[in-house]
Amino acid sequence: MRSISFAIAAAIMAFGQQAAAQAEDAVQQLIRQDMRLAAIAEPLLQANSQFCRLRMPLTGMVLHSRDQYRSSIADGAFSNGTIAVAGVVPGSPADAAGIRSGDGVVSIGAARAVDMVPRDGAPLRDTALAILANAADDDGLSLSLARDGREVSVTLNPPEGCRALVEIRASDSLAARSDGRVIQIDYALAEVASEQELAVVFAHELAHLVLEHRRRLEAAGVEKGFFGEFGKNQRLNRQVEVEADRMSVHLLANAGYDPAIAPAFWRSSLGRRAGGGVLRSSTYPSPEARAQLLEREIAEYLGGGTGPTHPGHLLSRREAPFD
Repeated sequence: MRSISFAIAAAIMAFGQQAAAQAEDAVQQLIRQDMRLAAIAEPLLQANSQFCRLRMPLTGMVLHSRDQYRSSIADGAFSNGTIAVAGVVPGSPADAAGIRSGDGVVSIGAARAVDMVPRDGAPLRDTALAILANAADDDGLSLSLARDGREVSVTLNPPEGCRALVEIRASDSLAARSDGRVIQIDYALAEVASEQELAVVFAHELAHLVLEHRRRLEAAGVEKGFFGEFGKNQRLNRQVEVEADRMSVHLLANAGYDPAIAPAFWRSSLGRRAGGGVLRSSTYPSPEARAQLLEREIAEYLGGGTGPTHPGHLLSRREAPFD
């Protein structure tokens, strides 16, 4: 759950309006990074749709729900409903349909927002996105939105892309993660990364999803955390990181990026810091080793340095169990 911390709420109580303004700005900064990530993620999700067994409509609409935020500062963003549009990617189907930031979600297809309930401890936003992922049909995706006291109906005809919930995580670490369903990039990393650097980080996490690493690791009984640093756990956790790195350059090339930005990232100051420095987990190669691995992948499989590319040598691994 991404949230505005209890520390902000305490500061509001202690210091009044100035702290409240700072907390409101923190919410807006988080949303701005969400929109920045969405604009990078959607082309990558669409360009590599063929590699994903689960797909969804790519609307360009970023949703959030009131229960994602612990601070009452966010109340103004939900004046039209408890599930609302945080922002719209420029040039997207949602943008073309006139959907606006702040619009409240009344219904997605036949599913009404008032009937949606949070599941498994996740915010209400996740329920809405799961419904949206399956709502499009041959007639498009129909939405009803609340705006300034009236209801607005729109129909989108969005392209398909890999199915993933993409978001910025409110964290001050330089990390990213994927669990096979959700891709999160920490705020502190997104804030300092360039567009190309953010694309490299996202492509690596998307590669985990494409290669279904979570499913395969769980089937092999592999642990994460402290025990993930030893024995079979360490070996297989490292293997999936190497696979994700190799796949990432293909995903980037298919979305129109020069794949050379990936090894360049791991040699950059930010890449070395994100790679962990002296505290690097043993499940990851060093940043320089990752850069060299990516250069070999590009030379062997992407001689022209551009897409389209079909990395069958990596996709075939999805069907092979870990040993």
